[in-house]
Amino acid sequence: MAGHANHGHAGTIGRLVDLLGRDAVLTGAADLDLYAWDALSHSRIHPAHPIVPVHPLCVCTPADTAEVQAVVRLANEVRVPLVPYGGGSGLMGAAASLAPGIVADLRRMNAVLEIDADSRTARVQAGAVLETVDAELHGSGLMLGHDPWTLPVATVGGTVSTDGLGYRGGKYGSMGNQVLGLEAVLPQGDVCRTPAVSKHSTGVDLKHLFIGGEGCFGIVTEVTLRVFPVPEARSLHALRFDSFAAGFDAVCDLTRAGCRPILFDYGDETEDPDGPSILFLGFEGNPDLAAAEEHVALDACGRRGSHELAAERAEHFWRERHSAARRFAANRTERRKRGQAGAHQDWVHVALPASRVLTFRREAIALAAARGVRFRDSGLWTGPELFSLRLAKEGGDRARVELGDTVAALLDRVHAYGGSVEYCHGVGVKLAPFMVREHGQSLDLMRSLKRCMDPNGIMNPGKLGL
Repeated sequence: MAGHANHGHAGTIGRLVDLLGRDAVLTGAADLDLYAWDALSHSRIHPAHPIVPVHPLCVCTPADTAEVQAVVRLANEVRVPLVPYGGGSGLMGAAASLAPGIVADLRRMNAVLEIDADSRTARVQAGAVLETVDAELHGSGLMLGHDPWTLPVATVGGTVSTDGLGYRGGKYGSMGNQVLGLEAVLPQGDVCRTPAVSKHSTGVDLKHLFIGGEGCFGIVTEVTLRVFPVPEARSLHALRFDSFAAGFDAVCDLTRAGCRPILFDYGDETEDPDGPSILFLGFEGNPDLAAAEEHVALDACGRRGSHELAAERAEHFWRERHSAARRFAANRTERRKRGQAGAHQDWVHVALPASRVLTFRREAIALAAARGVRFRDSGLWTGPELFSLRLAKEGGDRARVELGDTVAALLDRVHAYGGSVEYCHGVGVKLAPFMVREHGQSLDLMRSLKRCMDPNGIMNPGKLGL
């Protein structure tokens, strides 16, 4: 971690103190080290594309939108980078400080401002942690549809900025699907507010500048979300298939039948790619509707040779789905160091046409074997088009290069098949080298829009390949 002297920017820090108060501006070494980075670990960084975080000049903690505006205007005036920061659980380096600047931690802006039970909407400040919002909604008989593994850590604004996907995504969609409207502070300090309605045909829907925008086009400060009734019934199942292909055919069948499970997590049971696989499947909502979907899905799986496992297997999976986030919150700085002892691993989360998934999986297994990279496991999440795999390689920097080159070769295959190299965690800096191939000339359009909105280039620079 590179340190950085702040004496040349003492005037900027002093002005921030005047704007926000002394307690809202952090300059201690431990704070600067913590906020310089997110949850991207050492083992997942290719040596050919090094990511060298630096200490920010300071961390500010604004309390409302007006204070965010003041911070943005100051950063734009003095032309220092401004990095929005939520829960710090991002896996792609989207919250990393790549140059000395100001980190804006929005977690003081954590209020649930309004719950409209009749409309099933909630207006929430961007710094609110998802688990806290969900708990407050339960008092009105409602819940969030977004349920990622990071629920106890991630913030509303952070998950909007990466358009994150959660366990309930098969039924309720990604976080972006649940955003009705939002408020964001633009790179020069103005405020953009979009209508909080389910549908409008009055021009371009500007909320999509910020859904998946990783803070490059502005800082989300408030979001109106679609929320959902607490389910009256829930059923959970764990189903074993003799092979990955058999289970894949089953999940395609139940998807074609129109089933929308709230839990759809399918993957290899062991590291043997030819071994059995397990599908964790769940349905919830109105008892009659959930039971009907459950019947159709289990019938589809049974016709493909599924074997039902003990109910406790599925219940344990559901109960423990957020445990990794609680461990991360207890010791977040250790995650960055993974791989420094020589045990490197990386995850690939890609979106493909369903017809290409099994072919891509076979190619990934063969490519990993040819390069001496260990194939750990693979699976699907929320649907048959969203495919994930995990690879590992032990050794020094050479092993990290071989692992990274294998991942890059696989992502090239994804683009050749017309797919996308990430469906869940965003781009940050880790996937930035792949954005030209991902978007083609459309990336030039995004860059032009970025220059138009942010002429001084202050807003989370270096992210999204912009």
